[in-house]
Amino acid sequence: MIGMLTFHWADDYGAMLQAYALKRCLESFDAGKVEVIPYEPVKLTGRYWLLPVIGVETNRKIRYFPGYYGFIRNVTHLGTFLRRRKNMRCFRRMYLTREPAVRRACRLSLKKYAHVFIGSDQVWNPEITVGLDDAYIGNIGEKGDCRLIAYGASFGKDFLPGEYHEDFENAVNRNFSDISMREKSAAPFVKTFFHRHITDVLDPTFLLTSKEWKRIARPPKQKGYILYIFTEYNALMHQYLHDLSVKLGKKVIQVTMPWIGRRENWIRLEAESGPSEYIGFFQKADYVVTNSFHGAAFSVLMEKKFLVFSHSNKNARIENLLERFDLESRLVERGKIPSEEIMLRDIDWEHVGRLMEKERESSAEFIKKGLSIAKNSAMTRRIRN
Repeated sequence: MIGMLTFHWADDYGAMLQAYALKRCLESFDAGKVEVIPYEPVKLTGRYWLLPVIGVETNRKIRYFPGYYGFIRNVTHLGTFLRRRKNMRCFRRMYLTREPAVRRACRLSLKKYAHVFIGSDQVWNPEITVGLDDAYIGNIGEKGDCRLIAYGASFGKDFLPGEYHEDFENAVNRNFSDISMREKSAAPFVKTFFHRHITDVLDPTFLLTSKEWKRIARPPKQKGYILYIFTEYNALMHQYLHDLSVKLGKKVIQVTMPWIGRRENWIRLEAESGPSEYIGFFQKADYVVTNSFHGAAFSVLMEKKFLVFSHSNKNARIENLLERFDLESRLVERGKIPSEEIMLRDIDWEHVGRLMEKERESSAEFIKKGLSIAKNSAMTRRIRN
């Protein structure tokens, strides 16, 4: 049996879809049943509650604070928040896990698994996991003979702050048999700690083809719009979006929850959507404006004209993604507003597709190696366009 430890608990499109993709890919190898391990600590899941609970690490101890800003936003858009939460929960139960949550790493047991894949997503980003989380660095008492493999683990940047180096080095060398990173630029840093080979792999969302994604998509009735997805507010991006909408005569649809005081009457809010609807909105969009990693990822997967605005502190993963597919020109540098002509430029999707297929096969080889599957074994899942 194969287990997965990842961010399936997050009411976040990218987190849930990368978990779904890795699960589907692992199932395709016929190496045994695949289970998402229901590890859902309050310090992580609490940030998605109606009254968010925010965990803060101080001197290796975690303190909790109410997230009043998020609470005001959620109450302001209460109907949207509740429908969104329901849609996220339905997707999680249908495609990931229905098992009761395990709140503490010390209560996890991996004895029944032959392999456990940890990742993808920012499982090694202490800003996300409130310090290095024991479960995600493999510090689990009951491992039995289970083999831990990091697939596409991410710091969210190229390195880990110095205060975590010792704990990280001890954990990865003691617990992991294989490690791959989502960001190529982070691999050299990890190699200074992990005394074996390090490779970089695709985010799991790219392990599935667009045809496979469309199977679970729920497209909207609307079509021909600009899709707007953000993870932090960017005034320049917002202004560019407005100007682009006016020039092209296209309506704007936003599927992320709005910031307080940032609701615009020229933007149609569709934030109650679940992950299946999220994919559907990419299908019907003409253009995408985003500063989200998975916003960029699904723009590429669905072959949409798009621009990605720099993120203030999590830009390495976006830069690495675009570099893989020769799409660096789609990244807008901080403090700049691009011309509309940049958005309208054609993208050589055949070239991108060839690069993606090569990367996809390389990532699959890492998984097969971890599962001890011969290199010439067929990927039963492969669906060719």
